[in-house]
Amino acid sequence: MAKKKQNGRMTSETPRQDAFDAAWEKYRPLVPEDELPALEESLHKPLLQAFRLNPLKTDGSALEGMSSRYGWNLEPIAFCPEGHRVRSAQTLPSMTNEHRMGYYYIQDSASMMPVMLYDADRLQDSPLILDLAASPGGKTTHLISRSLDKGLVVANDSSASRIPALKTVLKTWGSISHAITQFPGESYGDWFPNTFDLILLDAPCSMQSLVSLDSHPMRPITEREEKALAQRQTALLKSALKALRPGGQIVYSTCTLSPDEDEAVVDAILKAFHGKVHVADAAERIPWPAPGLTEAYGKEYDSSVRGAVRLWPHRYETAGFFACLLEKDDYFDTEPGVDRTDAPYRSWEKSSFAPVKASDMAELSAWLKDQFGLSLMSLCETPEAVIMNRGNEFWMLPQRYIETFSTLPSKSVGMRLATKTTGGFVPDNDWICRFFSQTEGSRFIPDPEQQIQWLNGADIRPDSVSLSRGTMVMVQDDHGVFLGCGRVSADRIRNFNK
Repeated sequence: MAKKKQNGRMTSETPRQDAFDAAWEKYRPLVPEDELPALEESLHKPLLQAFRLNPLKTDGSALEGMSSRYGWNLEPIAFCPEGHRVRSAQTLPSMTNEHRMGYYYIQDSASMMPVMLYDADRLQDSPLILDLAASPGGKTTHLISRSLDKGLVVANDSSASRIPALKTVLKTWGSISHAITQFPGESYGDWFPNTFDLILLDAPCSMQSLVSLDSHPMRPITEREEKALAQRQTALLKSALKALRPGGQIVYSTCTLSPDEDEAVVDAILKAFHGKVHVADAAERIPWPAPGLTEAYGKEYDSSVRGAVRLWPHRYETAGFFACLLEKDDYFDTEPGVDRTDAPYRSWEKSSFAPVKASDMAELSAWLKDQFGLSLMSLCETPEAVIMNRGNEFWMLPQRYIETFSTLPSKSVGMRLATKTTGGFVPDNDWICRFFSQTEGSRFIPDPEQQIQWLNGADIRPDSVSLSRGTMVMVQDDHGVFLGCGRVSADRIRNFNK
């Protein structure tokens, strides 16, 4: 069976094929016998591309227009209302202006499961959220979307090399209510016990999903490596649970089907914190059964682990995946008032952010109203943000960050709004894109060739522009998709996104 897997999901690379063969032999005995034919059939089919709409920039009403002009045949993802699977397409979702500008995020549908397990009302109640292993940021954008960019998402990743991708993804998404940090996830529980309302731990794993993706390629995995991964996953989950306030929710997820990295980790946590943590039954949150295992390879797990989600690829036409929602019922060793381990400290002054002078705030507000028809104070209410200076830059920062984490060193926080130059204010394209649907003012539609030039950062020289020199202009395509801001000069529109 394994040698037939040279299809849209597998590649002809020997390491990937060897990894698949080993995983298939290992996991086949765990699949319910009556589901084996469906699983084998699903592994012959290419994995369909899927995406999630960005509610900060668009809504479902725009989907019909995109489907028509790009020839998309879509179907909804059963457990994620904002997610859509692409059955066929004349233009791939990865090749559109909407994708480039962050109107949606391309993501395997299995990866949309974790954030859908939280109680929806908790996500929309301005929560304090920790994403403990966030990069590259797909699930972080989902947290931001479901919380409507309110409260605060602390997006942490321990790897310095993974921080730039995380910054780019959140900037393109249009998020304001976030801070990016780079620390060992194992430390957060001691630094901030009983602090966060919601936590996501999408843990580093062996990626044995039975489906080899470019983003998550299958590879040979040794028993020793798998054991080391399980130990780290358990340590990260313990840290996450310590950082969670009583009554809060945490989702533990992996893109592997290995019970040692999935159910066994949850079982170890239930034993370590007996009576203070419980598994919330996912059957109440997803439409079709996909229960976790209560036994594997002669090892028995707590019966409540059945309430987790084990996505064998055939169940929802996804890559293999595991997710479990845990709820914290009581304090652990650290009680309220007990000194916590000191977190890294940086004085707020060293962040270079400073309050905006009243005169500068008035000038900035007047400029935004005049050029874009935007009310700055009204825009600060929705994401609960404040305006700060950093040199000649103006930033919109989440209020919750300043109140709670302003002394924690961060790699990035909030979003730059504009920069003040000798020629006046220059808007940040990603900030304008976030609020583009609310803007008024001058717009310009270049021809298709000029659109490409513009998106590559070049100025454009239209044959004629019926706008006076010095006018701020929002460039868009024929379908109203924002492409960036510029300023009209004598013979061109100067591109601010160079």
